[in-house]
Amino acid sequence: MTRGLPQRRSLRRPKPFSGEQVWIVQHDETPHNTVLGVFATDDEAYVFMDAVKDDYPDGVICSSFPIPYRSTDGAVRYRTAD
Repeated sequence: MTRGLPQRRSLRRPKPFSGEQVWIVQHDETPHNTVLGVFATDDEAYVFMDAVKDDYPDGVICSSFPIPYRSTDGAVRYRTAD
């Protein structure tokens, strides 16, 4: 029994984000609030935030940004880990 050449798998492009906002988890240890993750839902963001909060003693924050977002659009809502 002989084997043919391996089949090449088709790579599918990810579906484009179609939500109205994204949730960003950042750590609050630097002036730049380094981004740790970007999520489509607040549930995903809070699960991740809870998983990493102990790795950052000075805090982890979560914020939502409407799509599109510009820094001139106004205030952003921030939440800290409870």
